[in-house]
Amino acid sequence: MSMHFTLRLLFFCSVIALALPSCVSKKKFDELLSEKGAIAESLAESQAKIQMLEEKIAQLESDMAAQKKDFEGQIAGMQSDLSAAKTDAANARKAAEAKEAELASLKKDIQSAFAIPGDMTVTDQNGDLVVTLASPVNYKSGSTRINKDAREAIDNLAETLKNNPNMHILVEGHTDDDQLIGGASYKDNWDLSVARAMKVVKRLVKAGVDPAQLSVAGKGEFDPIGDNETDDGQAKNRRTDVKPSAKSGNLYKLGGGN
Repeated sequence: MSMHFTLRLLFFCSVIALALPSCVSKKKFDELLSEKGAIAESLAESQAKIQMLEEKIAQLESDMAAQKKDFEGQIAGMQSDLSAAKTDAANARKAAEAKEAELASLKKDIQSAFAIPGDMTVTDQNGDLVVTLASPVNYKSGSTRINKDAREAIDNLAETLKNNPNMHILVEGHTDDDQLIGGASYKDNWDLSVARAMKVVKRLVKAGVDPAQLSVAGKGEFDPIGDNETDDGQAKNRRTDVKPSAKSGNLYKLGGGN
């Protein structure tokens, strides 16, 4: 092998040796560039997400502050309403206590007024004063006739009214739900109930009660206190009630069934 060929071979090998490391470094460099790009893209996405979350947090904080202010305003309004309601309740309680004291005084006066000889008693039923008889006023079906015991009770009531000239009462007649037969003295239960009340009023006036103290009403069968499906209930519904004027507000009940 000639010297010239040998030198050329060595030069070629040297060129190859130098070229190989250069090729490996370029590939690695491209990989690094690619990785750098991916990292940069990931970083950009992360930064965008961070910005979005920060904006949402800021918006929520702003909304929360606005809601807090609104809630504080609502609470203040409710507290004002609560204070006013408590004041109203306190005033209503005072008014109720005053009315209760007034009613207690009225009940005492009425009990004293009805404390007369006879079988008439005064009881408190559901907040109303009720005057009843040991022997209730009884009416037969379709009748207005008052029995002896009832007449005596009405006469006692007359004495009470004469002794209390400012007391005004409503005499209210009632019936059971049986319909009157043809040819009866009264055309219907309305008419019968008024007639029963008038019978009591006329006896009171005859006993000396001022007619200005008396009013009359008939409720027919439409205000029952007993069960119209039973004989006892119907007897209770055939009755006459005696009620004070609206200024008193309490109920005096004269007798039971009629």
